Amino acid sequence: MSKNDALDMHTRAKSALKSLNVDQNVLAEKLGLTQAAISLALNGKNEKTFLRIVGLLEKEYGIMPADIFDDPQTVSQGLQEQLAEINEKLNRVLQKLEDLESTKDMWRI
Repeated sequence: MSKNDALDMHTRAKSALKSLNVDQNVLAEKLGLTQAAISLALNGKNEKTFLRIVGLLEKEYGIMPADIFDDPQTVSQGLQEQLAEINEKLNRVLQKLEDLESTKDMWRI
């Protein structure tokens, strides 16, 4: 994706928000983030947060990813990558819990 394409998608997201009369503070509250984090994302500085914003626009306001991205698969792919990261972290936590459980059993008399 070229720099111009990236700027265009961020501009399209901002335009969608403006047409919905949704400001950055509303997005921040809905996503549990700060307004500054939303601003960074809408200006191309945080792709993961930007994908969350696009997901929220689709879920709550019916804005289709294709209206923001030239390639609507970008949101799906980004969300899949985030889910994979969460799954990896969850598996590590589960492994640690299992390790703790086995250690607890060793100390039981």
